[in-house]
Amino acid sequence: MEDKSKILIIDDEKSILESLSILLKLEGYDISIAEDANLAIKLIAEKDFDLIISDVRMPEMSGIDFIKYFRSEKADFISKYKHIPVILMTAYSDIKTGIEAIKLGAFDYLTKPFDNDEFKIAVRRALEYFSVFNELNNLKSVNIASGEIKGESKAINNILKEITRVSPTFNNILITGESGTGKELAARLIYEIYSKNSGGIKNIPFVPVNLAAIPDNLIESELFGYVKGAFTGAETEKMGLIKYADGGILFLDEIGDLPMQVQVKLLRVLQEKAYRKLGSNIEEYVKIKIVAATNKNLDTLISAGKFRDDLYYRLNTINIEMPPLREHKEDIPILISHFIKKFSRRINSISHQALSILMDYGYPGNVRELENLIERACIYCESDEIPAEGDASKEIGIECFPGYIFNNVKKENNITVTPGHIFSRDGKSVAHQTSDDENYMSEIARIFDYINEKEAVSLPNFIKEVEKYITANRIKKENSKLKAAKSLGLSLRSLRYILSKNANNG
Repeated sequence: MEDKSKILIIDDEKSILESLSILLKLEGYDISIAEDANLAIKLIAEKDFDLIISDVRMPEMSGIDFIKYFRSEKADFISKYKHIPVILMTAYSDIKTGIEAIKLGAFDYLTKPFDNDEFKIAVRRALEYFSVFNELNNLKSVNIASGEIKGESKAINNILKEITRVSPTFNNILITGESGTGKELAARLIYEIYSKNSGGIKNIPFVPVNLAAIPDNLIESELFGYVKGAFTGAETEKMGLIKYADGGILFLDEIGDLPMQVQVKLLRVLQEKAYRKLGSNIEEYVKIKIVAATNKNLDTLISAGKFRDDLYYRLNTINIEMPPLREHKEDIPILISHFIKKFSRRINSISHQALSILMDYGYPGNVRELENLIERACIYCESDEIPAEGDASKEIGIECFPGYIFNNVKKENNITVTPGHIFSRDGKSVAHQTSDDENYMSEIARIFDYINEKEAVSLPNFIKEVEKYITANRIKKENSKLKAAKSLGLSLRSLRYILSKNANNG
């Protein structure tokens, strides 16, 4: 049976308590009531609630004073409730009080007498907010793992020391570095440390946003949310990702791709902790730590008029620059060991020659590229013949890697690396009888490598080279032009045209 949402109602009028209690119980909610804020505080200490509904004018402690206490960082025993939505009710329509309530973090502000349907909608929206908030944090707890930044080099140790030093503070952080250097891993480690130093507050949100993956015309509504009717198609109100991150960390990846018009609104969030939903005139307030990341040169974007310098200075309170892999190659063996364990249970090592090649390679894609290479190698290695019983472990050899990385093999080793050779554990070359399929794929790889090296080669000429090799190989394999054409999905006439075209160009 599904658990009922637990709601606490606080009001000094018994008739209001009774009527609202009956109304919400009919909706299937678990209702508790309190006639004053002090009694409510005792109930909160004893029971978990998903929503609190409170009157504004009450004896001893008003609803405004209650929410101040409820959101106070000093209220340690209820700190776990810092993100539970609170709806305030009042019989006195007071704009000033309403604005103060929203500033203090009230989810909604209703004026009595209110329509029952309006009240039920407000309750449903508040509970949906709390449910989505918990889902985000459940995802966060699954996806985030400690110690994902691997390495023992001076460069990595310096990065880890810097992250450890600055993460507990509330300052904004800008992470820079080339693509694939681990900027998101750094952001998640910042969150992990920040969360552990939050004074016992649990479920602090971490909301990652890849700005490059969101169309420019949707970024503003995704970040700030919108009210019903804000634009065509806005049939319901939507809460923005900034609100979801309230009290925690908003990670803005690829900040250099943020449109200029949205940069202005984000700057206000950084300066005033305030923003407005699309279509709304009401300011909402949030307390968030922003961690941004980019692989672009923001100084260059500023000079080109594509990034605001004032936003840059706000984001760049603390800068962490992730080093490229070529600057800490001594960490490559550690990373390889980590990735082998991640992608395979049967493979336990890598050959000396393969390691040597990987150490010599330049890694334009940095750690992410190394990870992809090891994942590919594990797949190729795992697809080999299953070893005999008692020889369950396997070793990655150079035959498991693509040809383009061989260009960086040190010439002083006097080793010519070809797809027809593998190396034993002692590094000695061993003849390898390649199959027709292996030779075929090796030749295709050779053509790709040739095109990559010769930037002047046009795409049409590249296509002709591939056509020429594939058709000739298939005819040889099938020993029949008709069968070759059929296996290639071509008519015999089309195959003859390709052959004649290549013969004329040959």
